Amino acid sequence: MPEVTNLSTLSKGVTDLARDAAYVAVGLGVLGFQRAQVQRVELQNKLTKDFSLDQHLGDVRSELRKGITQLDDLLETASQFIESSLQPLEEQLPDSIHQLTTKAFEQAREVRSQIRQRVAAS
Repeated sequence: MPEVTNLSTLSKGVTDLARDAAYVAVGLGVLGFQRAQVQRVELQNKLTKDFSLDQHLGDVRSELRKGITQLDDLLETASQFIESSLQPLEEQLPDSIHQLTTKAFEQAREVRSQIRQRVAAS
């Protein structure tokens, strides 16, 4: 009978060891699943934040374009006002200076046109 007791003790030990191993395996599985869930949530938050950042940048770009358009309109109005105000004075200037001022206004318009094209391209 001593062998039966040892076999019974050995069987109980193996059973306990198998149960403990099963508990450890289930625990590790649960921990792994929880960790995967945490990483999923972190990634989801990061993607949402990046999307939100892209959306904010798009809004900023849109507002910047509106501001540039308004500034361009204001500069156009100011330029026309200056040209019309100086026109009577230009007529009293000698021809060489009149040609110089006319050329300066043309160059200013060309520069503004180039700036508009570069802003529109970006």
